[in-house]
Amino acid sequence: MLRIESLSRSFGGVAALEALDLAIADGEVVGLIGPNGSGKTTLFNVITGVHPPDAGRILLRDEDITRSTPTRIVHHGIARTFQNLRIYKRMSVRENVWVAQHSLPGVGPLELLSNRSMAERARREEIDRLLDAVGLADRRDLLAGGLPLPDQRRLELARALVRSPALLLLDEPAGGMTPAETAEMAVLIRDFALPGRTCIVIEHKLDLISALCQRLCVLNFGRKIADGAPDEVLQQAEVLEAYLGRDATHA
Repeated sequence: MLRIESLSRSFGGVAALEALDLAIADGEVVGLIGPNGSGKTTLFNVITGVHPPDAGRILLRDEDITRSTPTRIVHHGIARTFQNLRIYKRMSVRENVWVAQHSLPGVGPLELLSNRSMAERARREEIDRLLDAVGLADRRDLLAGGLPLPDQRRLELARALVRSPALLLLDEPAGGMTPAETAEMAVLIRDFALPGRTCIVIEHKLDLISALCQRLCVLNFGRKIADGAPDEVLQQAEVLEAYLGRDATHA
């Protein structure tokens, strides 16, 4: 599904990604972990066209998408959520999901503004189905900015899913949540968002990662330091050192 070859990106002389190689199979769910500043979100930003790479290639189903624009990335079937929420706080919950369709292929502004076409009625039915699935059906007419954080994160997930992506990139989908809220989000992602999709999940909460991912990739200072089954990766000395420090691992 996705192949990353020797991908590098620097900011002001600081290497955020350094010759990164990563291959992800169709239908695989991979956890991307590492300390703060290790390059995880930068990788998502480069994949989705927010930042161009300095070197390397990104291939989706063997098609080179390295320098595609964010709009073209959506057309290729990639959607993402953000660590720092990107919702329209002064729009209703339903409007937030509705407007997320504007970048879909074949959906123009005039068609979106008309509720008369069969295609638009079908899309609006899909929005209602999504809101019901993520537990926001009874809040559809509320302003998004007034929702509690867990509901805002559910809304952002619905905004990504309304584009029917083949590859879903989740950036800390349970950030700021309590353990109980995190467990609920893990169930929602596992049972509703993941079936039939390839997914990369950035998350510091290893209980959520363990519930969702068959494989872990660990970054540190922009380099991949481990890649494999979660139980094996989390026991590697370099991974423990990256999280706990050299003194702790030799105590």
